[in-house]
Amino acid sequence: MKKLIPLLMLLGGVVSGFSQGQVTFRNSVQATVDPGPNTNAAHWVYAVGSPLDQTTGVGLKGSQYVAELYAGASSGSLTPIAASISRFRGSTTLNPGRWGNITLANISNDPITMAGLLPGQTAFLQVAVWDFDANGGVGNVNNTYENATGAKNTSFVFTYKVPAPGDPPALFVMENLAGFALVPEPSAIALGIMGVAGLLLIRRRK
Repeated sequence: MKKLIPLLMLLGGVVSGFSQGQVTFRNSVQATVDPGPNTNAAHWVYAVGSPLDQTTGVGLKGSQYVAELYAGASSGSLTPIAASISRFRGSTTLNPGRWGNITLANISNDPITMAGLLPGQTAFLQVAVWDFDANGGVGNVNNTYENATGAKNTSFVFTYKVPAPGDPPALFVMENLAGFALVPEPSAIALGIMGVAGLLLIRRRK
């Protein structure tokens, strides 16, 4: 009996681990209608200043950029999942705007496990993108979206119903992820505004 109790506790932990929610952390998989304001934007990430459009938009390129998944039981409890961080495709890719199929640890990001979220639950998700290499790469333990400088941005928070293990693969797709574009860092925006203000002042004096 004494041996049976630890065994049951161990099995309970294993079952609990397997029941954690999972999601396909890829924006390259086929999805249905995009939930964003522009239905041609797909789930892609676009370069700074680009329109959110598959035809005229400029998809983000460069493996220096990474995407990370944030997840939580509510929109106010989102936490980053470091194990999800995945690099975008290189500068010569024919599939811009989409990150790759493996994480920084060289592990498939299909699926990514979301601790604390269970099958059948409605989860709240968000995707953060920033220039990972410009902020120290893997050598900087504080290399996070929040600490990053340079062009970056996050998607709108969206919902995702966590499938059960064994459900069809299509149910694990982040259907509600809307396409978004990077924005320049605040200092660059401020400098731009100051430049425009200076030009206006010069014109007025003339």
